[in-house]
Amino acid sequence: MNNQTDIDIVVRYLEDPENELLKQQLNEWIQQDPGHLDIFLDMKAMWQGDPLPAPSAFDTAGKWEELSTRLDKAAVPAVTAPASTRVIKMNRRYWWAAAAVLVIAGTWTLMGPGGYKTFATAQTQDSLRLPDGSMLYLNANTSVRYARSFGKDNRIVKIDKGEAFFDVKPNETLPFIVNAPEVEVQVLGTAFNVKAANTGVKVFVQSGKVSAAYRGTEKKVILTPDMEASLKLHGSTIDTHVHKKNNNILAWKTRTLTFDEAPLNEVAEALEDFYHVQVHISNPQLADQKLLATFPNMALDEVLDIMRKTLRINITHKNDLVDIY
Repeated sequence: MNNQTDIDIVVRYLEDPENELLKQQLNEWIQQDPGHLDIFLDMKAMWQGDPLPAPSAFDTAGKWEELSTRLDKAAVPAVTAPASTRVIKMNRRYWWAAAAVLVIAGTWTLMGPGGYKTFATAQTQDSLRLPDGSMLYLNANTSVRYARSFGKDNRIVKIDKGEAFFDVKPNETLPFIVNAPEVEVQVLGTAFNVKAANTGVKVFVQSGKVSAAYRGTEKKVILTPDMEASLKLHGSTIDTHVHKKNNNILAWKTRTLTFDEAPLNEVAEALEDFYHVQVHISNPQLADQKLLATFPNMALDEVLDIMRKTLRINITHKNDLVDIY
């Protein structure tokens, strides 16, 4: 790979993740050794903003010596730790690499500000298993965090932005709480979706029962399966809606859009949310048009082409704008 170091391949990709050549180089490097994937994931987590805490008690000098040896082998300028200080002058790119090596050695833990572990996604989705066994699925452009004591004396997850689906492990003695901007969701064991947008928070329950409330107030609502609550930022009212079984709220997770005689305005909203585009219906006479179709993980243009032929309507798609007329 043009004599690039292993570490440099990862760093170059993190600096320009949309570069197809760098994606290919990273993929080839990961395929060379199963351990490379772990290194990449740890470096990615730190690159997205998780700071390193003070080192725990371990042989710091020895680890720096080990790191220097590994960097030497990778043709990276050697880094040594002076005997009188722990301040290491390193290029920013290789500082991230050094931190990743120490993480792989099991001597550091990644904790965000205030003792939180932070997870963030960019343009892709991801999932993780929480310490209590609950599963968390993150939509693109989502940031969540939980305390280092999670599962011991609390089960609190903070969703700072984006959308996440929670499949919660039952524990009657330790409620599971999700804190979103100005909103608190509490459950004992269930599966539900939380979407934190600029205008407010939406909570949808797939199974079980949850309460959604404005934090610090008595204003709350109890949600059961197929119910959704909308709580506006700086608001005081909670709007609820009962959805049909085949709604598309969780389409981002299932990767399937399903429309059962859905009106065109509802279809437009689902397309906007799923494909992150703006859909405009410029012909008001199309409001009564209804769509019966299922789109399993299909490209937007394929979906639009089927809609065009099925409903016999005109559709144009340019950049992030879709016009139906």
